[in-house]
Amino acid sequence: MPVRILIADDHPLVRVALRHVLENAGPWEVLEAANGEEALELARTCHPDLVVLDLAMPVMDGFSAIAQIVKVSPGTPVLVHTLYYSPVVVRRALKAGAKDVIAKSDSARIVEAVRAVLPPESSDGETPEGDGVKNEIKVEPDQEAASETSIA
Repeated sequence: MPVRILIADDHPLVRVALRHVLENAGPWEVLEAANGEEALELARTCHPDLVVLDLAMPVMDGFSAIAQIVKVSPGTPVLVHTLYYSPVVVRRALKAGAKDVIAKSDSARIVEAVRAVLPPESSDGETPEGDGVKNEIKVEPDQEAASETSIA
């Protein structure tokens, strides 16, 4: 049975591009959601092996979706793929339950990031080095409070 990856992004072009890249990178079945609520429902009913999630989506934002997905499907890792990459966003996403965050400007690394987050037996036979893609962003507590912003 192929690995199931759920892509949640409100931009159809992004979903199509990610689907194309991921389906050509491994024996992966790709599901799509246009917002956080759809992603939550698909996580609940289809039990994907991984969720690749945008943060700025209508109906339910990515931060709320992460928190809900990890509750209804605790074994499903969430990889955030966002335009709004910053220390504060990375910290909030990881705190909500995401395994890693990748900037959309760094999309060329999406397959590497997916393989790093998937369990070794699911990543097309390649064992990832380490336990995931490591973000090198360091955030001081006062910096986080000072720059906390809403994404929507």
